[in-house]
Amino acid sequence: MPAPDVAARCSTDLLILRTDHARVLWTVRDLGHLRYLAVERGAGLSGLEARLAVLVGRAGGRLSSLGRFVWGGRAFDLFRLPPPHGPAPRTYFSPAWGASGLATRLKEAGLRYAVLRWFESLPVIEPGEDLDVLVADDDVDALRGILESEPGTMPVDLYSVSGLAASDYQGAAYYPPALAEQVLDRAVVHESGFLVPSPEDHLHSLAYHAVYHKGRRSGLPSRGLGPAEPAPEHDYPAELRRLAQAQGVTLDPWYEDVDGYLASVGWRPPTDALRRLSAGNAWARGLLASDHDARLGDAELAVFLVREATLAVVPAEQVEAVLDRFGFDVLLATDLDPTARERAATALRGGNWGRGPFPRSGGEPVRMVVALHYAPEEPYDWLRERYPHLTNAETFEAKSEVRRLVEQRVPEPDRFNPLHSSDSTAEAWEYLDVIAPDAVGTVRAEAERRAAQHVAPPGTVRTLSVGRRARVDVVAGTDGLVVRKTFAPPFTRFLDRELTALRELGGRVPAVPPLVDAGPDWFACPCYEDTLGAARSRTGLLPLAVVRSMVDVLRELHGLGYDLVDAKPGNFVLDPTHGLKVVDFEFLHRYDDEPPPFARTVGLVGPGPEFPGDVPVGEMGYDARWLAATGLPLDVLVDGSVVTQHLARARYRLRLLTVLPGSPPRRVARRARATARHARWLATSRYTEWARRRATSGRETGAR
Repeated sequence: MPAPDVAARCSTDLLILRTDHARVLWTVRDLGHLRYLAVERGAGLSGLEARLAVLVGRAGGRLSSLGRFVWGGRAFDLFRLPPPHGPAPRTYFSPAWGASGLATRLKEAGLRYAVLRWFESLPVIEPGEDLDVLVADDDVDALRGILESEPGTMPVDLYSVSGLAASDYQGAAYYPPALAEQVLDRAVVHESGFLVPSPEDHLHSLAYHAVYHKGRRSGLPSRGLGPAEPAPEHDYPAELRRLAQAQGVTLDPWYEDVDGYLASVGWRPPTDALRRLSAGNAWARGLLASDHDARLGDAELAVFLVREATLAVVPAEQVEAVLDRFGFDVLLATDLDPTARERAATALRGGNWGRGPFPRSGGEPVRMVVALHYAPEEPYDWLRERYPHLTNAETFEAKSEVRRLVEQRVPEPDRFNPLHSSDSTAEAWEYLDVIAPDAVGTVRAEAERRAAQHVAPPGTVRTLSVGRRARVDVVAGTDGLVVRKTFAPPFTRFLDRELTALRELGGRVPAVPPLVDAGPDWFACPCYEDTLGAARSRTGLLPLAVVRSMVDVLRELHGLGYDLVDAKPGNFVLDPTHGLKVVDFEFLHRYDDEPPPFARTVGLVGPGPEFPGDVPVGEMGYDARWLAATGLPLDVLVDGSVVTQHLARARYRLRLLTVLPGSPPRRVARRARATARHARWLATSRYTEWARRRATSGRETGAR
């Protein structure tokens, strides 16, 4: 090998290291593509270094000894490495063939492919250069098989038309699949024997690569995105100018101008593909339109695409029930005809509908659900890091719930990703325009109409909350302030429960507020002053008298045949004048038959699988909803005496200080673990840096 660092950049099953290349062993973690490693046993410092590096590799579980062998009169220790990681876009072919030999083999195999760029000097491949090859999906395995049929050190980046696993670009197709097929269909034979893009496709595909893959690293100047990288690998501006002139095209090689040119010839990627590309190309983000649609106010539009394998496991109505539960107002739900399916499969998700991180693929999209969400939730930090373009965490949560249904019904080896969705309103409109362009106008009009209904009412003094189903505002009424709760269009069943509670239970149960007024999608009740927050102790516990009063209210409702499914301390207010009040009856459930014992009601222990009513999102059950405020086991809360409850709360406070999550010892232990993890990461990073420097120091030959 020409240099030690080639050990980490080759395709071979067995690597033989001579003693003078022993330093490569320090980087055994970089040799995950190998199956076996043979190390010459030598004397002197190099032999000693080899043995030390082997000890480190064996201690880390990276090397398993298979014994000592003699080849050609020299002794070698043979080691097995952990199973190699799977294939990747980067692979290698044998330098013994040379580029001409590879071209001959590809021609004999009759494969559909194209060497994409910098092919003018072929069959000569300059040091440090590689071949970027686009290949038809059906020929990926065959082409890889040719490349890897012998040990190789000449690099090739392999990209399939639809972005199949291990031949993808950032998890998607390298080019929009229809354009990639066009490149292959119109490929021409280069004088080197390789197939290459036609002159027109060469211009367009290179411009695409410069703008959407490289960005700042292309060297193209930008009018508003900052300075380009000063020393790019290739002179893209000059090459694009040359190719454009050869096609009779006037192309000013500025970043924005090349993007505009590609849009004019149909080579600009769809918005969702552009967002994916922007993860590795900050300049691509500057080409994206705003995700917000002012005509929808605070609401957001989402498009959910149900994949083919899903409907055999989770029926369409159950998918839509999940969306309803998470606050999505379905505007359109339709099966896709073959034409729409084809458009969606090729134009969206980067053209890649493979299995991703799942055991198998969910297939192409077969059904579309377009929905409005009135209370989008800002993605959490970890979610934003994972999906940087997602604007509503509820989209992710709804998809996760459908995935949980699949996990419950499908054996682990057969699981798949059941849904794909847009990440933002802007992307949703583009999805709809691709899949059902004739429906865009109707959906837009209905979305704007419904969003306009769900705004703060006249006279609003302040907004208390905007939730999945309803918004709550303090409004100035004729007799003073009232609280008005307005429901989004599809959630009137929750309004009906609120009105039932206020009309039937108001006056019978003191904790139920009176109804002040009501309309088609709203009701109003008195505005109470809430002192519960101030009543909590430093440990988060509510006063025992308040807790007992809450239980009395739930017991009274239970005696009348009702179960407050969403019961929790947060759904009560404590007014200095009017006392304890319940302020949320969206999930009030009336039993047709005899209700369960009070201690087993849904509001205290959560719903069982047979429960027929609506269930709120989030963790249910006593520990999740009540324990932190009561500090009592459920049986003690329901049936314990005051003395028993005080003793139980004292024990709970002691546990808060000693063993429960958040206690000082647990916090100290958590910090210690975090410090240890950081120290291990730092030590590993420093070791890796040193090992790579050590492995590449010197230029002796000796690896085979």
